[in-house]
Amino acid sequence: MTGRDEPSPERPLIVVAVGTDHHPFGRVIDWVDRWLARGGADRVECVMQHGSAPAPRWGEPRAFLEHAEFTDLVARARVVVCHGGPATIAECRRLGRLPLVVPRRPEYGEHVDNHQVLFTARLADKKLVQLASSEDELAALLDDALADRDRFTVDLDSALPVAAAVRRFEELVASLAPTPARP
Repeated sequence: MTGRDEPSPERPLIVVAVGTDHHPFGRVIDWVDRWLARGGADRVECVMQHGSAPAPRWGEPRAFLEHAEFTDLVARARVVVCHGGPATIAECRRLGRLPLVVPRRPEYGEHVDNHQVLFTARLADKKLVQLASSEDELAALLDDALADRDRFTVDLDSALPVAAAVRRFEELVASLAPTPARP
């Protein structure tokens, strides 16, 4: 960012958050970096929390964000691109953002198992996140976010009450766990 307190309407803020897992998640950083290089950097301000992945060439790199800074950035962002971590997704939604999610995948060394893929597919079915499965899809969704300022917002007045949302979240996570084998 350029040091201004608020991004200008001409240059909305995009936040990328890969979380704190020790597995690098360079795939999503590279995808956003290439989108920025192809002209996105002229249209947006971008903060990229890259974790253990190499720092991006474009945007403002941050290895990690303190919680207060993360929530401030998300609250001001036009769109948040994030991994499929439940806490990150829940915080984005709590702050009025429909997260654009790229789940970490074990086949790329981004995580130990496929739980983010399974979890985010369930959330996408319920329209609680927007998934991006490829670099082209992510780029198109970022372009959509710039064309429609409300594309990635959540109507907080119509959101589920917190207790009901937590209960539903627990049910979704429990449904992903494998059933123990019987002796």
